[in-house]
Amino acid sequence: MWKKDSLLLVMLFPLILQGCASIVSGTTQEITFQANPEDVLVTVNGKVIGKTPTTVQLDKKSGQSVVFSKDGFKPITMQLETTVEPWFWGNIVIGGLFGSTTDGLSGAIVKYSPNQYFVTLQPEGATHIDGLTLKDSREKAKIFILTHFTRLIEDIRQGSGEELSSLVALLEISPEQEEDSLKKIQALSETFTDPPAFADQVLAFYIK
Repeated sequence: MWKKDSLLLVMLFPLILQGCASIVSGTTQEITFQANPEDVLVTVNGKVIGKTPTTVQLDKKSGQSVVFSKDGFKPITMQLETTVEPWFWGNIVIGGLFGSTTDGLSGAIVKYSPNQYFVTLQPEGATHIDGLTLKDSREKAKIFILTHFTRLIEDIRQGSGEELSSLVALLEISPEQEEDSLKKIQALSETFTDPPAFADQVLAFYIK
């Protein structure tokens, strides 16, 4: 009986070491990069991964940055945002210190969120608004919100920034209305976290 129990422990031990999150979610994740214009070079932590549109498997790591670049356009640099995998907490319960340590080393502790990035590069010397050549103000504003969503939300949360200023200009919000409008936009961003839904709600308020 002792031999059978020992054998079972020996068989289970590598699984505990491997980590629950590693088993369930893996140590890589599929990330999609798109840009306007297309054929924009995508570089993650100094390593070229391809040109847009592209979908790649990236090792899960915190603190990584991505650069979008193309001749004749201003480059865009941003952080790849990550959150803690829900499975990691279950891993601590099941695997204890061994499992949680393994996940930390393998990268399975984190996941990329969002896993899709959309950016619009502006020609050298152009402003954000100059670079958008769409047919009408509603379409122009919606595309701007969707392609600059991550950095726009950061500006909205802190109450200032280049992306927020561009949105205010696109929505033709007057200086007298700006303070009240920012409060409304902040409330919308907290209620509608999905980019298309947020864009539609903002446009419903400001562009008829």
